[in-house]
Amino acid sequence: MVRKVVGLNHVTANIANVTVLPNRLFPYTAIRCPPGYFRCGHGHACTLTWRRCDGRTDCSDGSDEDGCECLTIPVDFNLGGRLTMLPNQLGQTTFEEIQNSSVVELLNSSSANGQDRHPEFREFASTVIFPRCGVPKENDTTCSLSHHADNATSCMNKPLLPCRSWCEEVLNMADTQMKKRFEFPTCDLFPPPQHGCWNPEPATRNGEVCYHGGGMNYRGTRSTAKSGAECVKWSAAQEGFYTAAYPWANMDNNYCRNPTGLKRPFCLVEDGSQQECDVVSCNTRGCWDIGPPDYGNRSPMKRFYYVGEMIAFTCNEGYHIEPGYPTELRCVEGGMWEDNKPSCSVDFKDRLKDDLLDGYNLNLAPGSDSRQIRPVISFNGSVEQIVGLTWQDSRLSWDPKYYNNISNISVPGSSIWTPTLTLKRNADPLYQGLPKDVPVWLSSNGQVTWRVETLTTTVCDADPFYFPEDTMECNICFAAFSANIECQDGSPCGVLSNQQLEGEWYRKDMLFAKDKTEACFTVQLERIPLFHIATTVGPCVILVALMVITFVMPLDRGDRISFGVTIQLSMVVSLVFVTDVLPVKGALPFFAALIVVCMALMGLFLFFTLGIISIHDREGSLSPMAKTFFLRFMATCLLLGDLTEKKVGSDDGETCPSSKKRTNRAPPADDLVMVAVQSPADVREHARQPSGPPTRLEAAVSRLEVAVSSASRNMEELAEAMKNEQKVSDFTLLAKVLDRLCLVMYVISIAVAVPLTMHLGK
Repeated sequence: MVRKVVGLNHVTANIANVTVLPNRLFPYTAIRCPPGYFRCGHGHACTLTWRRCDGRTDCSDGSDEDGCECLTIPVDFNLGGRLTMLPNQLGQTTFEEIQNSSVVELLNSSSANGQDRHPEFREFASTVIFPRCGVPKENDTTCSLSHHADNATSCMNKPLLPCRSWCEEVLNMADTQMKKRFEFPTCDLFPPPQHGCWNPEPATRNGEVCYHGGGMNYRGTRSTAKSGAECVKWSAAQEGFYTAAYPWANMDNNYCRNPTGLKRPFCLVEDGSQQECDVVSCNTRGCWDIGPPDYGNRSPMKRFYYVGEMIAFTCNEGYHIEPGYPTELRCVEGGMWEDNKPSCSVDFKDRLKDDLLDGYNLNLAPGSDSRQIRPVISFNGSVEQIVGLTWQDSRLSWDPKYYNNISNISVPGSSIWTPTLTLKRNADPLYQGLPKDVPVWLSSNGQVTWRVETLTTTVCDADPFYFPEDTMECNICFAAFSANIECQDGSPCGVLSNQQLEGEWYRKDMLFAKDKTEACFTVQLERIPLFHIATTVGPCVILVALMVITFVMPLDRGDRISFGVTIQLSMVVSLVFVTDVLPVKGALPFFAALIVVCMALMGLFLFFTLGIISIHDREGSLSPMAKTFFLRFMATCLLLGDLTEKKVGSDDGETCPSSKKRTNRAPPADDLVMVAVQSPADVREHARQPSGPPTRLEAAVSRLEVAVSSASRNMEELAEAMKNEQKVSDFTLLAKVLDRLCLVMYVISIAVAVPLTMHLGK
């Protein structure tokens, strides 16, 4: 139920019988009905305009069924003098009232439609203002000429207002300002087709029903989607939802419609999805389908293509698009295709392939007969293009003049006979051999060329002994058991190529045939040593030289051992790096073996150093024989001098300055020059006493005092010298000699280890 309030008047509309309740405040005042409604004769109720003269009484006084007479529209309105029935949906009852209203502007100006206005807008507006009269066609002329009583019966009928679907399409394209200005009724107040309404003949384009705007009034019979799927009936789709919700939208059969106001008409397909229909627009520029080429197809298959859409052309099997024609065309402005439709012609290449391979036995080698002649395969190749094989197969020859002068074609390698090649020394268990699905080139004289690029994993012979100047040689051989192999004419067979740089290697290649059964490639690699000399060899040499510092540091310093252990660990790191770079083989490289030998020597001499340090701290004396051998002869050979002389000198006090001080003796008393130092009191007393020669007692006392003073000074100097002098034991000197001996032996061992390790390693 729709309830509409206008001022104090309450309007109640019912689907079966539309009435307006009387005004209780002013029961004797006539109400004003809104657009789209007819006011009953008593003035207290309204009914829908399209229910007037329908043979059913809706007003209590029956006024809705009175005055159902068709009138001729005056010629001033330029409508061709057709019949109408008033009042209209705008509430206008006479021609004079219409002439004096603003709606006349729609009839006078709508002939020049605006850019976005519906093409049928003027006709729609005229039908709203002057509802058509639903008289039979045979009475149309009679009613237009006379309105006498004897002709009244034939001119009595019901008004035909615009159908709601027409209203939805037209007003959907009209601007809001215009609809408000002329107070058009809303489209839900227009009658559905089931009641009887006016709808113009569907517009056509190239003889086909088209649509305006969004196509809400489309009444064509198109029933397939753009994808080609067949539409289902609206009454069956989604349990009849669309037919129940949109009874006014001409939901007939399974035809394409647009009740929801989408961009284009659509339909529902079998899977329940909603798809746009291939329906032609009346006012949209585009291109018509030009059809498929002869012996070909086009995609997508539509009857009408909008500007910007493309169509692709393909040819049937055995045909191809002729050169110079495009495979795709675009619809451009003006409704024209950008180029001509292509043509399909016979594909001689496909025909030639079919003729060559028809009856061809790919399991039979070329030239096989009773003599069992093995085919000869010429090969060429390189590291980048591993295999290039050529052989003759008379079964694959043809005369070019019968095939449009085609002299070369390519076929899949799996469709003809190809030799079975086995990779020798294969290191990949998943390797399946040379791929046969690559294109193989055929010449008209029967020559077959098979070029294969493949990735192989093989076992190489490496010689890492002279790392970082080591070399490697890889032989990649393919054996053929069903053919003879020979080098191709003009190929550099058995000759090494020029040296090429590959990362840290210099590479040389060579191609050769082995025993006419193997096609081999040799790759020789030579390492560039500069990087490893700078990063591995150089640091190891420096570490070996730094080990000498261990024997130069003082024995009583505790960090000598820690320094040696640090150098030892550094050598271990270098060894790990070298072994990680090189491939694993039975023998170590010379440089790695030399590192192991140097590490062993370092460890050995570190143990010697521990023993020497323990000897250095011992107290006591050596035997005379040991002292003579180690401290005299060996010390002299090691450029330390005779250490026994230094020991004796220390005992006698003749070899150091402090000893010389201890051997000084006090001079005789007679040789002393005495200087008496007197105090001031003694001087005064002496001045008072008379001078005279001293007595013998006084002279003896004076000499005794001088001797005691000299002895005291000597004792102090001796004690100071003994305090500063360190006692050097025999074991300390022995440790010094052994430490120097270890240094000499370490240097000699390293020098001998280099040639000896190389000799034993080879």
